Amino acid sequence: MTKETIDYYKAGYADGYAAAQIEMLTLMTNRADDIRKQRLLKVPEISKSRYYSGFIDGQDKYQDDYSMDAAFGFDL
Repeated sequence: MTKETIDYYKAGYADGYAAAQIEMLTLMTNRADDIRKQRLLKVPEISKSRYYSGFIDGQDKYQDDYSMDAAFGFDL
């Protein structure tokens, strides 16, 4: 049997990207903070900083994508 490992940076990145989308769609109602807090409860203590940095990077990536789409006139 192989041991399954979780890359908490990637998980945080995906959650951060999705949370930023949700926040944008709900007109900045701080849902991203709720999602981050709920997910952090399930992350082991030693991986929390890795998850959090991925979460922030995911949010930043979504904001960059959204800004680029707006700048070039793509459908938002």
